[in-house]
Amino acid sequence: MFAFTESHWPRNRHGERFVLNHRGEESVLLETSTRGDGKAFIDWLTVTFPDSAIHPNNGWSCLPPVVDDHFAEALAERLQQIVGFGLFEKRKNGHKFYLNSWSLGTDGKFGFIAVGGQKGTVLFELTGEGCMHAKPGWEKAMYEWLLSGELLKPKITRVDLTHDDQQGEYNVDRAFDDWTEDRFRLPKAPQSPVMAQFGNWARPDGRGRTLTVGRRLSGKFLRIYEKGKQLGDRESPWTRIELELKAEDRVIPFDTLTRPGEYLAGAYPALEFLNTTQTRLATVRHTAKQGWLAMMKYIRRAAGPALTVALAVVGTQGIEELVSDVTDQDIQRQMVKRGLDIPLHLVADFAESDHDAPGDSLKGNHHAVRYG
Repeated sequence: MFAFTESHWPRNRHGERFVLNHRGEESVLLETSTRGDGKAFIDWLTVTFPDSAIHPNNGWSCLPPVVDDHFAEALAERLQQIVGFGLFEKRKNGHKFYLNSWSLGTDGKFGFIAVGGQKGTVLFELTGEGCMHAKPGWEKAMYEWLLSGELLKPKITRVDLTHDDQQGEYNVDRAFDDWTEDRFRLPKAPQSPVMAQFGNWARPDGRGRTLTVGRRLSGKFLRIYEKGKQLGDRESPWTRIELELKAEDRVIPFDTLTRPGEYLAGAYPALEFLNTTQTRLATVRHTAKQGWLAMMKYIRRAAGPALTVALAVVGTQGIEELVSDVTDQDIQRQMVKRGLDIPLHLVADFAESDHDAPGDSLKGNHHAVRYG
């Protein structure tokens, strides 16, 4: 079993330095601008992939039959190469509905590996601490690994993109003003996403305030909060902007790992100042709607007159007989062509969401709208 003692773990996080706060006490300042692409950095990562990828025939160091422990050990070896640490210990409980799990760091401090019971998939997750402790350049190495094909069909199910404003030039008050002025409303959206405030906004007391945009259970959730005050320095201007993306109704491209600043800046008009180039993810539901509307437009133009005549001559029953020979394969082919290659229950409620920029069908891990 791959295992480490606590003394083997890195004690200093990348970019960490000690400073004196306003009371003359020593505290830690994280130079996060040295991480990521200089505009934003990865503060959480969850990836799933088929367990069939881990097999000795594919170059993995495990012996058949491959059981859950072998999956975890082989995966830990790869993570050791990419992020600089692997398994710490097997846990008594599962993780996120997986039957078995292993911690990366004591008590999952740096993340988890989980196997079993989830439709033949494996999960690995890096927490904020894990991303902070990972060796420099891990993002590019992870990106290349996901693209390599070694994991067959990997999927990023969650990634957090974070920007630290040490001087507080963009603070929670400015974020509130931006939301009030609809600068968090996306093109074509009927209204701004929901906003919430936490902390003492009426009389700020130095213990920190937070503003959130969106809903936590959705695929896109933004937090803007007074990070320095949260850590105990009541005079600190340090503000953190943190975007949580989940694969609820969107495909998260692999290059969010190497271009986090672009995706964070493209998330909302209010954040465009973060990067000269912005990249926005289109949602599956909105993309489905675009494909559906395009198909309806084609039907009206190309077949509308003929269908009208057929309806007049043979009625609705005749129309039903006309389409009765269409096979499931024909339907699926058209759904894929029109960007509707998603579960039918999502197609049925695509009209609920018109909140994201339009785009082509979501295929692979390179779909996004880039501008700037």
